[in-house]
Amino acid sequence: MTTTTGKLRSVFLTAMLVASVFAGTAVFAGTTAANYGPDDGEELQEGERYWQGQRLYYNNVQSETDERADDTKLEIVVAGGDNDGDLAKEIFTNETGDVRFDTSDLEGDYRLQIAQTDQPIANFSVASQDLNASFEDDSVDNRFDTSTTLTLESRRAGYNATVSAEGLTRGQLQNILDEGDQSPVPTDSAVAIENIRTDTLEANFSGIDADNYTFTVEVNDTGATADASINVTEGGDATSSFTGDGIVSEQRGDNATFTVDLSNTPSTTVTIGGDAVNWMANFTVYDNNSDGEVALDFNTYATAGSADPTEFVDAAGEDAVRVHGNQGVYSGRDMTQGQPVRDPIASGTYEMTVGVGDSVQDVTQLVLEQGSVDGAKVWAHPRTGTGNLPDEVSGLLENVADDDSVAVQDLAVVQVRASGLYGNFTSRAQLDNSTDDNYALNFTQTNPGANADGNTFDGSSAERVYFDEENNTFFAVVDTQANDIEAGDVYDVEFKIHESSPLFDETQTASTSFSVEERSLEFTGLNESDRLTLPSSETNISGETSITAGTTFNVQVQSDQFVRTATATVQDDGTFVAPFDFSDVEPGTDVTVSASANGASDEVGGVIAEAGAAEPTTTTTTETTTTTTTTTTTETTTTETTTTETTTTTETTTTTPGDGGDGGIPGFGIGVALVALVAAALLLIRRSR
Repeated sequence: MTTTTGKLRSVFLTAMLVASVFAGTAVFAGTTAANYGPDDGEELQEGERYWQGQRLYYNNVQSETDERADDTKLEIVVAGGDNDGDLAKEIFTNETGDVRFDTSDLEGDYRLQIAQTDQPIANFSVASQDLNASFEDDSVDNRFDTSTTLTLESRRAGYNATVSAEGLTRGQLQNILDEGDQSPVPTDSAVAIENIRTDTLEANFSGIDADNYTFTVEVNDTGATADASINVTEGGDATSSFTGDGIVSEQRGDNATFTVDLSNTPSTTVTIGGDAVNWMANFTVYDNNSDGEVALDFNTYATAGSADPTEFVDAAGEDAVRVHGNQGVYSGRDMTQGQPVRDPIASGTYEMTVGVGDSVQDVTQLVLEQGSVDGAKVWAHPRTGTGNLPDEVSGLLENVADDDSVAVQDLAVVQVRASGLYGNFTSRAQLDNSTDDNYALNFTQTNPGANADGNTFDGSSAERVYFDEENNTFFAVVDTQANDIEAGDVYDVEFKIHESSPLFDETQTASTSFSVEERSLEFTGLNESDRLTLPSSETNISGETSITAGTTFNVQVQSDQFVRTATATVQDDGTFVAPFDFSDVEPGTDVTVSASANGASDEVGGVIAEAGAAEPTTTTTTETTTTTTTTTTTETTTTETTTTETTTTTETTTTTPGDGGDGGIPGFGIGVALVALVAAALLLIRRSR
C-alpha cells in the first residue's frame, strides 16, 4: 500500500521534475532573448560594406576550441594597408557570446577578432553616407503646375528614410509623396519611406496651402540628413486660347495647322465647325510635355469617311488628341453624331472654339479655299549620287540652277505648283498615272525621229519627291542616266490631277519641258595652233561647259617640273574660270592643261610666255591721202598742167606671234591707186594731142 511518506516523496519528486522543466525553459528563453536581431541593427556579414552610423551585431562568437566566447574581449582593427592591425576599438561579448557595436567612429576597412588570440571573426568596411536633397523646381502651384521631383544624392542605395516638413502634417506629407511606387508610411509627425533605391522621389503639391516649405530627409540607420526647400504658390484659373489673332487659311484637301495655348490646365476642348456648315468635330487636346501649348495638324482630306477626330487631327511631339463622352464627328442637316461625310469637307468658313470644361474661352475661323494647279518648271541640279540628295527641300534648292537644258548625268528637277493635295499626296508612287491615286506626272519624248515611238516614263520613276506644302509646291528629281534618257532627247512634262479626285470636278494639268544635252567641257582662248599661251604672272584659265551651274571641279596645269591645280565653278552662263599664278615659271615652259567633271573633260597643250608677249594683239592704222590737180587749157598750142600730190601714211602695228596680215600690199592703198589712175588718164590725153 502507499504510505503517507511515499505520497509525500512522490509529490516532492514530481515538483522537482516540474521545477526542472521550467528552469530549463527559463534558461532557453533567456538565451533566445540575449541574441540580437533586425531590431538591433544590421547583422555583420563577411566582406560586407556598412554605412557610418549603423549599429552592427554578431551572434554566437566561437573561440578556437569551438566554445562559445561568453563575456570575451573583442577587437576591431584596421585591415590591410600600412596600418594593418592597428586597434580601432575594443568591445565585449555578452553572457551568450553575442556582440553589438556602433560604427559612428569608424570609416575604412576593418577586421573583428578575439583580442587574446587575434582569431578573426569577420572582415568588413565602413563608408560615410553623404546625402544631399533638392527639388527640381524652385516653385510649384497648388492647382495646375503641382508636380515636381525631390532629388536625393547619395552613394548608398536601398536605405530607409524619414521625411518631415514644418507646417505640413503627416497626412499632407503622405499625400505629397504618395506617387508612383512610393508608399510613405505615417509616423508621429513625419512619413517613412523604405528601401529608397533611386535618386528621385515624386512629389505633388495639389491642394497644399501656398507657403515656403523646407523638407528634411533623415536616413534612419545612419542619421545622415539633408534639407530641400520649395515655394508653393496659389494656382490661377484654367484657361485656353488660340495662338495669334488671325484666322487660319488653307486649301481644301491640305493640312491646316494651328496652336492652342493652355494656362493652369493640362487639357482643353477644341471644336471645329458647327450647324452653319453641317459638319462639326470636337475633341480634347493634352499638353503632355507641360510647355503650355499644343500644336495641331488638321488633315482636311482625311475627313472623308471618318467619324473619329483622332484620325484627322494630330498633336505634335508628346502631346495628344483624345475623344471622350459625346465628343466626335457630327454631320448632316440634323448633325447626327458618328455620321462621316463621303468626301473631304467642303470649301468654306469653319468656326473654331477652345475652352476648358464646358466653357468657350476663344473663337477663331478656319477658311478653306478651293485648291488649284498653277504651273510647272524645270531646274537643273549638279550630278550627285541619289543617295546623297539632301533630306530637306531647302537643301535641294540651294544647288539648283535656272536651266531647262540638262547635261547627261545631271539631275532634272521638275517643280509643280499646286494646292489642295498634300493631305493625301505623300509619295512618289502616287505619280504613276493610275486613276486610283488621282495624280500623274508624265514624261514624253517629243523628238523620237521618223517612224519611232518616243521614250515615256512617269513620276513614280523619279529618284525622289520633295514636298513643300507651305509654299504649295512639290519637286520631282529625275536622273538623266536612268529611264532610257539619252543626249539630244527633248521631253514634255505634264502633271495631272484626274477628274476622279474628290477635290475637283474637271482634270487639272500643268506642263513644262526640258532638253538633255551631251556632257561637254572645253577650254577657250586657244590660239590658231589650238594651244594656250599663258603669261608668267597671275592669270585665269577659262572655258565653257554644258554641265549644270554650280558644279565644281579641278583644272590641272602640268609640266615636266610641276603640277598645279585650281578649283573652277560653273557659272549661270555655262562658263568657268580657274585662277593660277605662274610668276615663278620660266617663260618657254611647255605645259598640259586638263580638266574633268564627272564624265566631261578636255586637255590642251600650252606654253608659259613673257607676261607682255602673251597680251592680246592690237593693230591701229591711220592713212591720209590728199590730191590736188589743176589743169589750164588755151587755144594756143601751149598747154600747162600742174599736179600737186601729197600723201601721208601713218601705220602703227603691234603683232602677236601667230597673227596673220590683212592680205594687202604694203604701201599700196586705195588712195594711191586713184592718184595713179588719174595721172595715167592725163598722160593719155596729152599724148593724144
